[in-house]
Amino acid sequence: MVSCAPEREPRDEGFHLADECIHGFDDGLCAICFPPKEPEPRPVVTAARTRTAGGTRVARPAPRVAGSARAGASLADAPIDPKTLRIYHVTHVDNIAPILGEGAVLADLAGAAPVVDVSAPAAREFRRTAPIDGLDAVVADYVPFLLSTDAHVWNAVRTGTPDPRLAEGAVERQPADHVILVGSVAGAVGARTDTVGAVVVTDADAAAGGVAAASAWPDVLRMLQRLHREEDGARLLAAEFLVHECLPLERVLLIAVGNDRVRDRVRTALDAVGLRTRVAVYPPWFQPTAETDAE
Repeated sequence: MVSCAPEREPRDEGFHLADECIHGFDDGLCAICFPPKEPEPRPVVTAARTRTAGGTRVARPAPRVAGSARAGASLADAPIDPKTLRIYHVTHVDNIAPILGEGAVLADLAGAAPVVDVSAPAAREFRRTAPIDGLDAVVADYVPFLLSTDAHVWNAVRTGTPDPRLAEGAVERQPADHVILVGSVAGAVGARTDTVGAVVVTDADAAAGGVAAASAWPDVLRMLQRLHREEDGARLLAAEFLVHECLPLERVLLIAVGNDRVRDRVRTALDAVGLRTRVAVYPPWFQPTAETDAE
């Protein structure tokens, strides 16, 4: 079994969850009960003019309230908080038992043994040989996570759209036969921020050639900021967040499911191993996006 314990456990990284909403979410995860706040306007300096005996001169600047465009520009420069950035790992519900048995979500080359493989065999083999730029590692050394629940590869499952990365059965099954393990960027890296390659972020499929990849922690944060600040969000839907070898189950904040039947099954499995990970039924994550329906 791969050891997932970090050298030292962070004690106050915002991983524990707050009040639960009616959908079973908390810590701001639910976009319905915790809608994003509107950005506060930023004071902008304008020059006030005063009249003197010798003519008009520029006086001390007076503040005014900026419009939304200027306020948005200031937010774009604000650093992101890795504690609040969510990452999502999709797997079939039948794989919950082996994951619980390992005590962690394992990378392919770290010993993952899915009962039902979501990945196409050819795609999995390719990731075992696809190098990560700047590292002595391949993509299969890492656990893959998505940065959005509307990511292209997951939406292919939700819409039953064939995708070369997915096993044939993955797009034939009901989306609700899958579960989504939710973590945070901060939880994934833990105390390993000084370790280059502990986590990697790519702006597209990590195994594809020519993708941009960041593996040093400051570079990871900068790329995440760019991906989340882009107006069209296209690269965010294609991006991957990779965690070296494994993600311990205690760093999984939530297991999202599509219906009560799968929720009860997951809770029974968690009870069997004495874990109290939150399980929430949230159908919107398991349904096609409005954008897809409109195409």
